[in-house]
Amino acid sequence: MSADLALQTRLLSLAAEPQDVLPVVPFERVPVADLLDTVPPAPTYYLQGLIPAGHVTLLGAHGGTGKSMLALMLACALVGGLPLFGIPTRRAAVAFFSAEDPASVVRHRLHMICRAMGLDPAELAGRLHILDATAGDPALFREVSAGGTRQGVSTATCAALRAYMEAHQTNVLIVDNASDTYDASEIDRSRVRGFMRALALLAQPDRAVLLLAHVDKGTSRGDRTGTEGYSGSTAWHNSARSRLYLSRDKDGALLLEHQKHNLGPLHEPLRLLWPAGGIPTLDAPVEGFVQHIADTTDTKALLRLVHEFYGRGEHIATEPRSRYHAVKVLGSEPTYPKRRTQPEVFGLLRDAERRGLLQREAYRDRYRRDAERWQVTPAGLALLGIAASAASAASADVAAPAHPPHAAAASAASAALGGVGECVRAEPAAEPAAEDAP
Repeated sequence: MSADLALQTRLLSLAAEPQDVLPVVPFERVPVADLLDTVPPAPTYYLQGLIPAGHVTLLGAHGGTGKSMLALMLACALVGGLPLFGIPTRRAAVAFFSAEDPASVVRHRLHMICRAMGLDPAELAGRLHILDATAGDPALFREVSAGGTRQGVSTATCAALRAYMEAHQTNVLIVDNASDTYDASEIDRSRVRGFMRALALLAQPDRAVLLLAHVDKGTSRGDRTGTEGYSGSTAWHNSARSRLYLSRDKDGALLLEHQKHNLGPLHEPLRLLWPAGGIPTLDAPVEGFVQHIADTTDTKALLRLVHEFYGRGEHIATEPRSRYHAVKVLGSEPTYPKRRTQPEVFGLLRDAERRGLLQREAYRDRYRRDAERWQVTPAGLALLGIAASAASAASADVAAPAHPPHAAAASAASAALGGVGECVRAEPAAEPAAEDAP
């Protein structure tokens, strides 16, 4: 007999009992008559607008993106009552249940975080509880066989974790991660809901649970967009009240997106930079005079690169849909402004054109087709401190030589272009599709 059928049978039997015996039912009637005179409390948050109290929040990311580091940074910010990426936090005692990484890895990350955030580890002791579950059985929920049927149940580890949180009065539980703590099929909606309900019970009455999870394979490969920032059944998405997705772009920057929120509006995406040997930091936009200086610096860097490539006979297409536009061709160069998004780079180029620093030049590509490339003007060269007479003009008919020079003569820049220069000349002479032609 299934659990649902057994419950229905039990309720029917209770209904047949004498009226003076009150049945015990698994739900509670909620009063509504006083709503005009009583204002129910608004949702509260441990990370404002992102991690609500009393609920489970899901943080999905591809393996190695940095979700564990981000979660530890959140734990430290909560313990210290410090903002995280400019977002206010509610001071809390935190339990970090590490089912994937051993204590040595977690301690190393905490060392980096404390140094970067200026925290005294001694002040964290007693309020930040690192629970290493890697040596034992970290499963908090699993599928078992009982009486010939299979069902999902909370484990003894889950009970021990609940007891620990009660004994140490922790407010926030971070579970790292779902793959190690959920011992059932990730595509079984019933089991997933059971696991998420078990975590939701740990969040009651005023705690919060942050569950770290891997994204689905299609998202991690880039076959699907980041909107599917979870793996397996949609029950993961449906059962979480708030859901975050962390991804990494080609430049190495991180993007933290708020993809679901049942209790309020979505938070705007956060772009994070993760320097070598450091921790992720907010890539905050600059404004006013500082923005003007940044624009000028980045514009100069782009103009110099366009001029250098032009001098080698390697074109930068003016058409953003071309395979040879500035971002694709110049993006791997050391002096390229890597903090800029693709639209921002195109905007800087258009602004340079309006200011007379850059111009469009018509030419015939190597397929003898009409095309258009960027050329730095004399005014642009003056801005760079380059004499106009020093400009080496490329052929007005083709973008690159018909035959490649000897490999030893190729510059480091042209050898790593990934689409122009030597790489372009090594392609077959077949004519490209119209949408790919520069």
